[in-house]
Amino acid sequence: MPTMDVFHPRRFVPPLLAACAALPAPGAGIQAPDAAWRTIATAHYRIHYPPMLAGWAQDVASRIEGIHAQVIALVGYEHPGPIQVVLLDPVAEPNGMAVPLLPYPHVTLWATEPRSDDFLGNAYSTWTEELVSHEMTHIQHLTRTRRPRTALDNLFALPLGPLVLKCPRWVTEGYATLAEGRITGSGRPHSALRAALIRQWARNGKLPPYGALDATRGFMGGSMAYQVGSAYLEWLERQRPAQPGVLRNLWKHLASKRNRSFDAAFLATFGFSAADGYQRFQAEAAHDALEWELRLKAQGLREGELFLRSAGGLRDLAVSPDGTRLLASQEARGQSGLWIWRLRDPAPPKRPVRPDPDAPEDAPPESPSRKPAAMLPALDHRVPQAGEWVNDGTVRFQLKHADPEGTLRRRPALWRIGKGVDRAPSTLPPPRWRTLDPLRRGAAWALELEGRPVPLPGQAVGRAFVDEGRGLLWAGSEVEGGVEVVKVPFVREGGAPVFQAAQVVTRTVSGAWNPAPSPDGRTLFFTTLDARGMEIRRLDLALPALSAAPAPEPRFLTTRTVLPPPVEPVTLPQVPGPLPSTPYRAAENGWIQIASGATLTPSGSAWQLGLAGADLLGRLSWQVLGGSGDDAGPRGAMAGVSSAAWAWRPALAVFTATARPSRQSFAPVAADTRRQGGEVSFTYEDRGDHPFWFSPVAAFERVEPLDSGPARTRGLLGLRAGMGALKARGPWGLALHPQLQAFTGTTGGNRWNLVRADLSLRLENPAVPLVLRTSGGRVTGGGAAGEAFHLGGTSTSLVPASLDCGQVEQPALPSRLATGDRFLRWRGEAGGALHAYLEGSALWDPGAGRPPFTRVAGLEFALDNPLGGASEAVLRRLRIQAGIHRPLDGVMKGRTVGTLALVVRP
Repeated sequence: MPTMDVFHPRRFVPPLLAACAALPAPGAGIQAPDAAWRTIATAHYRIHYPPMLAGWAQDVASRIEGIHAQVIALVGYEHPGPIQVVLLDPVAEPNGMAVPLLPYPHVTLWATEPRSDDFLGNAYSTWTEELVSHEMTHIQHLTRTRRPRTALDNLFALPLGPLVLKCPRWVTEGYATLAEGRITGSGRPHSALRAALIRQWARNGKLPPYGALDATRGFMGGSMAYQVGSAYLEWLERQRPAQPGVLRNLWKHLASKRNRSFDAAFLATFGFSAADGYQRFQAEAAHDALEWELRLKAQGLREGELFLRSAGGLRDLAVSPDGTRLLASQEARGQSGLWIWRLRDPAPPKRPVRPDPDAPEDAPPESPSRKPAAMLPALDHRVPQAGEWVNDGTVRFQLKHADPEGTLRRRPALWRIGKGVDRAPSTLPPPRWRTLDPLRRGAAWALELEGRPVPLPGQAVGRAFVDEGRGLLWAGSEVEGGVEVVKVPFVREGGAPVFQAAQVVTRTVSGAWNPAPSPDGRTLFFTTLDARGMEIRRLDLALPALSAAPAPEPRFLTTRTVLPPPVEPVTLPQVPGPLPSTPYRAAENGWIQIASGATLTPSGSAWQLGLAGADLLGRLSWQVLGGSGDDAGPRGAMAGVSSAAWAWRPALAVFTATARPSRQSFAPVAADTRRQGGEVSFTYEDRGDHPFWFSPVAAFERVEPLDSGPARTRGLLGLRAGMGALKARGPWGLALHPQLQAFTGTTGGNRWNLVRADLSLRLENPAVPLVLRTSGGRVTGGGAAGEAFHLGGTSTSLVPASLDCGQVEQPALPSRLATGDRFLRWRGEAGGALHAYLEGSALWDPGAGRPPFTRVAGLEFALDNPLGGASEAVLRRLRIQAGIHRPLDGVMKGRTVGTLALVVRP
């Protein structure tokens, strides 16, 4: 009777503990799941927050129920049950996200407030009210269901309401934007920048056509769903003054049992199609924008001359101390960064083009062509911002850096033009020019100089410039529904500034802000809005003071579209605090859903189905799967759990799996087994500027051959580790991702060791990313144990990754096409998630010599490891891979193979 060997972990525990002791000791979490998160419960919400956001959490909790009541009254629907809210500040940018999944909707709110010249933040009363109103409108609007959901719906129906599936993006985002204005009396519907955008696009015939309202590309393209979408919905309400709830009727039509499409529901609500109504809206907006332009022309425009037009947004202008160059921050696809232009007009060509006597002279271009004198693009995919001159050869700016949790924060840096960048200067010299950033004072943006308020005609917009020598302050300010540059003279009395009345110095149709005077005081540079990209204009300051000639009042058709209604903050109910909080508990904030996996390859077809659960922070994730398949399999079941409640994240999985490669369609091999076992691992991850991860792992299984031979036990201890490095400048970059796996174990009483290394090199460029990968491995002592690398097939959701450490995956090849104690692989890819590839693999035993590579070419779509190449998530979580392959060697040569792999791990 065969004996069963026993795996003895004590042989390997000391070296494993020694390796773990050498790893970095994690600190206390700040925003990570292992931080001391807490929860504030209100009547309808559960607000979860890390300690650093405790103050903001109290503000959100005190206002959210008052906002909730207004949202319900506006939308006409209330989602049953509490709604989860997570507070974060991950990238130092303003944003929020609503996830209207049924029956577990949740919202994420980011704490960083927008700037005064952001289209998001130009006219809000408080950031909390605007953000909460917008995101909660999404939840109540989009979770409306056709009928009460049953338990079967929750398990098997698509977890989305009919409005999510039917409404275009301009409706969902436009309605939430409309709601933030309606509920708070402020927000984007009251913004002078929204009105300026619509005026400028409309007067130039550039409002997006109806079919492009959902677009996200182009200058301001992603904002059109919010800005123009909300204005169109407001216009639709004004077409039905006798039906104040006309939009609620539209939502009811969409959710009715008649299951109408959006177009049919819109027609049933308004009597005309959405596209026809939008064309009329465009016509009225264009009429009113031209009326506004005629009025300003009659008064006398003061727009300066066009210096250049950019491909995107511009802010933070500044003239160099010697007056010869202009600095600006540009935000444009592929061109974001700090730009410097020479102020002297380009010299005419040395050899002018000989005119053609038979052709008329070319008209001069509307926008002068100016090449930058210098440019600092994105560095490692992080855009330099807020540039300021230190001297004629140095600019200080802000650049984001990642802490160990991956949270981005801005830090000062220095750009020595023509010499390089100092990302961590030991000393930071002061800027040459004094500037002021607007401050929130009540429900408005204001400027203060040395604690004294600056008198402006309206809200401050963008960065202001202080000319101490001439006693002038230059600023962007709201003026009569637009935005213009004003100057505010001041003198000093007893060292403190005393201001005179502000004087408007520009009169534009589209708005003017970001003033930057030249050092000699003769010229003013500023930005204006254009549908093709923001412009920089320059104004001769020797011109006489601006005056207003009599002008007829414009005859508007839709005033509230092209001119902003005044900000009239609504006093919303607020619960006095502090409100009580309790420690966050994963078990109380989780959800359950259907989980599935699949593999369709030449090595076999298999399907897995089961349940999975997780909580909002990932502190507790689990799944239970059962698997079936064709004769080759694998078939079986698994259960797993992982937790991010600690800095060293534990994970545990147990499984049973039966695979029969003897029954695969191509190159069958007698290696049928039934496997039962489990894996436990711990993972520490640093997501800073130079990310890395470590994961000690232990695994055990019983392997029972199905053809012949005794059952045997197999156990291993090991360490998986990886890191990432990136060096990028603009669209060009080089990313390096090495990974190492080292295991020691016993099989059938025989000791073995396995080491494998992987190296990925990614060349980023403006065209097609190129990736070169190489990997190799060695098994020692594996002959008697039957341990070896084996080529072909793919991993599944059933078996833990460490127990398949010898598999050299290639989904287009049958399982165990080749085996050996050594392996070497190379692979080249061109593309991103969808890429073409060519790879070659060779497996051999020592002394036999390396055989020719088995090559495979193909086209593949892969979504793997969304957190980045250096993350341990590459070995767990979700992997989706589909491809069409063409093996170039071996038994599969000349065949075209389609494959699909969906692997899920807890």
